[in-house]
Amino acid sequence: MSIPADRSPPLEEGRTSTRLRSSSTPPSDAAVERLTEDLLVEILSRVPAKSLCRSKCVSNHWLSLIDHPDHRKKLPQTPAGFFHGSTNTDEWLLESPIHFTSFPGRRCPPISTSCTFLPNNRRVDILDCCNGLLLCRWYDISSQGDEFCYIVCNPATEKWIILPDSGKATNEVGAVRLGFEPAVSPRFHVFELVMDQVCYWDPDIVGVAVYSSETGRWVYKEKRWNAHVRLINHQLASVFLNGYLHFQADRRELSPCVAVVETQGETWMDLGLPYGGIIDGFIQRSQGRLHYANFQTYEDGAVTRLVVYVLENYESGEWLLKHSVETECLFGGMEYCLYRGVDHTMDEGFDWIAIHPECNLIFFTVGWENKFMCYSMYSRQVKMISKLVDGKTPYVPYVPLYTELQSLKI
Repeated sequence: MSIPADRSPPLEEGRTSTRLRSSSTPPSDAAVERLTEDLLVEILSRVPAKSLCRSKCVSNHWLSLIDHPDHRKKLPQTPAGFFHGSTNTDEWLLESPIHFTSFPGRRCPPISTSCTFLPNNRRVDILDCCNGLLLCRWYDISSQGDEFCYIVCNPATEKWIILPDSGKATNEVGAVRLGFEPAVSPRFHVFELVMDQVCYWDPDIVGVAVYSSETGRWVYKEKRWNAHVRLINHQLASVFLNGYLHFQADRRELSPCVAVVETQGETWMDLGLPYGGIIDGFIQRSQGRLHYANFQTYEDGAVTRLVVYVLENYESGEWLLKHSVETECLFGGMEYCLYRGVDHTMDEGFDWIAIHPECNLIFFTVGWENKFMCYSMYSRQVKMISKLVDGKTPYVPYVPLYTELQSLKI
């Protein structure tokens, strides 16, 4: 069985190793000035997006070079914000049902964030977003019933493709997720989690249908987990990392887990989660690692903490504690209900949005006003970004992708 490669544990934001500090010396100004623009862009294309953003402060020349539209296809992009839907179910009759909220301090990217390049006789529901591509359910409003198809689109290039039918009925599919890693391959995959049709109440996942943009076909694989695995919540986040789809699930009569399946449907894993979470936790990819966040109670339930773990080892399922903070500090003394109901909603409570893919930041909503908040694990400070009164889950983080993909053709 192929196991994703492990990496060393991430350092807290703001820290660097002693070895790196002692061995790293900045290049001389004369050496940098001798570099041609093409060579400098080629070098900058190989640095992380966070370091590229800091490089804008080197000089006005570097700033103009990095921000130039001609270089967007080569240079890594930082997260621009979040796509989400609207709670107004009739809004799609008047305008695009897709909404966008920018990251704090960031301008809206120069793209069609409302996806108006798609035909306006369609209703669009966001299902997932992965490294610049959007996966949507696309309804023809002129047809009868709820017939739909899947589309994958790139808002930055305004290119999109309709996927062929998978052959699975709507009531068979529990959740649909997108997998795409442009640094590894220009191909993308779409995963349908297929449910047991014998059990109508809380059914198990019996298999996965996977679409490959390379072949243009769906392939169905029966599940190979050792346990009976079922979805905790169809709206919970998933992570595509190292060619593997990760999503949160529940193992009957066992603890919750992260279920893992790769694009060929040959490798299946179910990784146990840290013990003691009081709500449905949250997984995200951050700094190249799989992160898990949840709330745990200590001291006989008297103290509740936000905890963040990083998966250290796939074979052993070991998680390392990265961060911990009391909820009193997180919410500024305000009380919010952290327990979900049977429908997995938290009325006037708390809900996850995302963990920043590059920095130690957590985004979430609180209260009936849907206050959009940001918490820094480095400074241990919370800031309100905006109020998303009309916002509808999922809120999917978006990183612009300006590269033209051959797999996206109308």
